[in-house]
Amino acid sequence: MALRLRRLGRRATAAVAVVASGVVLTGCGIEHINELAFRVDHRLHFVAPKSRSEVRNPVTIRWTMRDFRIAAAGSQPPGRDAGYFALFVDRAPIKPGDTLRSVGHGNPFCRQDPASCLTTSYLHNQGVYTTTGESLTLSDVTNIVGNRQSVQLHTFTIVLMDTGGHRIGESAWELDLQMHRIGSQ
Repeated sequence: MALRLRRLGRRATAAVAVVASGVVLTGCGIEHINELAFRVDHRLHFVAPKSRSEVRNPVTIRWTMRDFRIAAAGSQPPGRDAGYFALFVDRAPIKPGDTLRSVGHGNPFCRQDPASCLTTSYLHNQGVYTTTGESLTLSDVTNIVGNRQSVQLHTFTIVLMDTGGHRIGESAWELDLQMHRIGSQ
């Protein structure tokens, strides 16, 4: 019995060695880890309000940004080092490379009239805001649909947009704030 266990141990060790060498030979080894997109981006810092603090409408969110030149849409050729901010309230941001047109994806109204789904009013109704400033005041953050808790945790996500209107990279910064549910006080 002891001999059989020893042979199984050797076989398991050999199997692990074969798998590990296969990983290295296929290019998935440690030397390529710096090519992965999982990086922490410390360029943006929220200034106010403090994360998870309790706020009321209207709420002003302030941040600072390093190593990025703020520029309005269409003001210069698109690039990764300049653009503006898009803020998403209680919803996932658009995918890297996408434009705000994708906010209306799947909406039959937007298929009929795509330009109407890029209006400021439409985007605000979807919880999407853009700015060239380092602050944004939201006059009316609404209740989270389906959430009946008296104090709700709202998520505010900022991504970078290039001057051509495409999301730059995968970086996203989140701020969670507590707000009393409208109608619960």
